[in-house]
Amino acid sequence: MKKFLSKIIFLFVFSLVIVSPSFSSEAGTKSYTEGCIAFSRGEWESAVFLLRKAVAYPENDTADANYMLITAEIYAGDNSSALSDCDDFLLKFPKSMYAPRMQYTKGKLLYSLGEYDKSIMVLSDFCHKNENSDLYPSALFYIAESLFAGYKYEEAESLYIDIVTKYPESEKVAAAQYRIEIIAQRSREEKLLYLLKQTGEEYLAAKEDYEKQLKFSSSDAVTREKLLDSQQKNKELEEQIQDLEKQIADLKAEQAKTNEEMARREAESEKYKEEQALAELLRQQEKDEEVKKLKQKALIIEQIYYGK
Repeated sequence: MKKFLSKIIFLFVFSLVIVSPSFSSEAGTKSYTEGCIAFSRGEWESAVFLLRKAVAYPENDTADANYMLITAEIYAGDNSSALSDCDDFLLKFPKSMYAPRMQYTKGKLLYSLGEYDKSIMVLSDFCHKNENSDLYPSALFYIAESLFAGYKYEEAESLYIDIVTKYPESEKVAAAQYRIEIIAQRSREEKLLYLLKQTGEEYLAAKEDYEKQLKFSSSDAVTREKLLDSQQKNKELEEQIQDLEKQIADLKAEQAKTNEEMARREAESEKYKEEQALAELLRQQEKDEEVKKLKQKALIIEQIYYGK
């Protein structure tokens, strides 16, 4: 009879725990639960609203919840808020398993917001502290991207080459290789622009000389021959200029195409990586939640059964 009664009490408490939140406020639990659901569905703006509301309650202000909030903000396109929350996260949870990733994320967000010097500082510090991290090559890549954006092409190229040669398995290899090609294209473009400038100056000088000859020309054969030579030279210079301009235009079109392809691959890579990380986070949260519920049930049953 005692065993039967224990089973009945267990079933009652089990259903009670499922329906009613324990050890946390009802509003906080509701916001957190709904935020997780919105997050899992990819409803980022709703997830941001609900998770921000949830972490306002102390019992929900955890590393997991804040990590989800920052991730949702990034997907919602609110990089400024995500950056601010990264700073808060690193202050509140410096020993969290997510802390290195948050530092990397902070550096990447600074890059996306155009704070290139700050991005380089944060990501360089990350690399110094996390040499064995799987994010290390990606951090190097965004340092290089910040240098590239600041027109420091030689320094950026050196890092891109390091990524390609030292981390051949990194997902950033293709993007780094694209950047190396773009820098090479820029070098070719600079040479073409220099040649265009020189040819243009030569063309203007030749044209001016032709106009002077034409002004003071006479009817003798020698003068006519000089004029014809000048006309031919001007024509050749015009053709050279047109050819150089075409080469420059083709290079720019090639660069635009390369940039577009790199952006597409980068987006796909980042999406896949984040999806894997989020899936793992959700699995871990589900596991932690189940363990928490079981402990709560066991404690309540013990208190009811033994009259404590």
